[in-house]
Amino acid sequence: MRLPIAAVSLCLAALCLAALPGSVLAQAPVTGPAIGVALVKGEIDPAGYDFGALRYQPGQTIRFLGAQAAAQGAIAKAHGQTSYQAVLQSHACLTSAERLTAAGFDSALLAPDAQSWSEQKAAAEAAYARFAAARETILTGKPAPYPEFAPDAAIVARAAAAPTPVVQALYRHQTQDQIWRHALVVGPPKSYAEGVGKAGAIWLNARLANEGCATAAANNAWLKTALNTVPWFDVKTYGKEADAAAWSLAEHADADPALQKLVLARMGQLAVNRQSNPANFAYLWDHVALGDGRPQRYGTQMHCVGRVWAPISPVEEPAQLDERRRWVELPSEVIAQKAGARFCGG
Repeated sequence: MRLPIAAVSLCLAALCLAALPGSVLAQAPVTGPAIGVALVKGEIDPAGYDFGALRYQPGQTIRFLGAQAAAQGAIAKAHGQTSYQAVLQSHACLTSAERLTAAGFDSALLAPDAQSWSEQKAAAEAAYARFAAARETILTGKPAPYPEFAPDAAIVARAAAAPTPVVQALYRHQTQDQIWRHALVVGPPKSYAEGVGKAGAIWLNARLANEGCATAAANNAWLKTALNTVPWFDVKTYGKEADAAAWSLAEHADADPALQKLVLARMGQLAVNRQSNPANFAYLWDHVALGDGRPQRYGTQMHCVGRVWAPISPVEEPAQLDERRRWVELPSEVIAQKAGARFCGG
């Protein structure tokens, strides 16, 4: 699934800070922009905070926006960036408090009133519980209870049938890498998340994305160890599915650029000989280039610019782009832009 990677017992109405477990806090109430900073730092638990009440309490709009700006500034500072947007573009791993704080502010802006925000958050939490139960069901080898997780159940079945322990482990790590991404509510609605509105979807996606960094760390460590003994999961030796599974782990290893570059080197000649998927090689090449601040070669890293699906960064020698894309078995740039326009409302 190529999704960018792109996710989270208080006295809210009086804007006061409840006593944290094991602490007695007798300070003055936390108000204004300080609320945003306290949420980001975990001094106030964003999971239990009523962002809807903060947004819709009479006279609170200016304070709400000030607190949101302060929260975004605190996140940028914590990650050594000049802006919150720069943090998102860097694919940095946010803490749970950072992610839920950002989601709380964003979702409250979408909800029509405080009660709606509370209801949508509750629906999101219920959907998250269904996801967690579905994941446990699938990992035991049982059928997927929701259609969006059918690919994950198929990977688990593939792991059970794999001929060697290292390939079995590869597919288990692929399942963990993919299943939370399949749960993200983007585009068409998901059956497990029925009834989750737009505000709730922001909260739910943040809850899901909170798992992403820990999952990636475990997958990165495993893949590095595996590559000490397996040069690559090439098509001839391990099959197309194993090649794709290992690539997906590397594609999502943004926290370990050295690992991504190692995989890129291992895949290179194999892609030329079609013993590794050339399209996947192209995606990883551009992904690494983007991280290094270099132009893309194949134009695979895209995003929405208005209603247009366009490259995130410049592409080298644009006149030869389609020729390079044909070599790696990708469609032309025009076809790719038309297909991706659905993500932009086009």
